[in-house]
Amino acid sequence: QWEKLGLQAPPNTTDNGVHASASPFEGLAERLNWLQGSVDKDPFGAQLLEAGVPEATIRNWSVDPQVPLGGGKKGSLFDQLEDTDLPQCLAKAVELSKLE
Repeated sequence: QWEKLGLQAPPNTTDNGVHASASPFEGLAERLNWLQGSVDKDPFGAQLLEAGVPEATIRNWSVDPQVPLGGGKKGSLFDQLEDTDLPQCLAKAVELSKLE
């Protein structure tokens, strides 16, 4: 069937029609970056705003910057939030925003 869809090769584990974000925040970032989404209209974005994370911070974070981690260290924002469920991701994002 892949030929009928005009694909150059059959789908495999790398090239397929499925995408899963590594965290709720990365999902938000993808919606903001690819779909020009609105932070306040996004379910997770609205929760971040309600928790006190400024919209400017959320937008800056959407491109995976190096962020303060405490103790004078910096690291990838996405790495800090990777493999977290929504409650943990939200709590960690709030914690990191206070270090900015």
